[in-house]
Amino acid sequence: MARRWIWLALLIVAVAHPANGQDTLPGSRITNLGVVRATAATDSVFIARTRVVDTVDIGDFAAFLLAQIGAPRFTDSLAFKVTADTQRVRIAGRIMDFPASSRAELGPIFGFLDSTTVFVAEVSMPQADSGIMVFRLERLLVRGFPIPDLLVLGALAQYRAQYPRMLAAGGKEFHAAMPREARAALITNAIVLRMLPKP
Repeated sequence: MARRWIWLALLIVAVAHPANGQDTLPGSRITNLGVVRATAATDSVFIARTRVVDTVDIGDFAAFLLAQIGAPRFTDSLAFKVTADTQRVRIAGRIMDFPASSRAELGPIFGFLDSTTVFVAEVSMPQADSGIMVFRLERLLVRGFPIPDLLVLGALAQYRAQYPRMLAAGGKEFHAAMPREARAALITNAIVLRMLPKP
């Protein structure tokens, strides 16, 4: 179960920040309450269809996606910050912000860095129609420098094998199902969920 947290490091994130303290990082937190809020919004648009459109905070939606993967309940120590614009979903965090049980698994990527070093991961959403939302890891940055794909793909390979229906492209893409007539779009620090009328 701890291994599922590695995809969090590679799922979403902002522009590079200096390692000068978590409190200076902008964005929304990933919380259990966020899972509840995003689930309610998603259900109201995609399932119950009591709303045609709803806007979900990007931190809440990130928490919702992690819950779909099967990540355990979050704790107050999970201090990642999530931001977005129309092109990218982003998460920023420090290595020390991962649950203790997961830090050893990050060793191949982050083992040579101080635990307070801020990493950033950039994820695009190249598809948000035809019954699927695709979130693609574009790059993982540490102090502004990209981590080589060789290391990233090696860490993701086990997840691709474990979740073949949800992860693709060697583990760099996360696929989330939605109704075929649904649409999703990134906006500043949020995602808009919309249900088109049936023809």
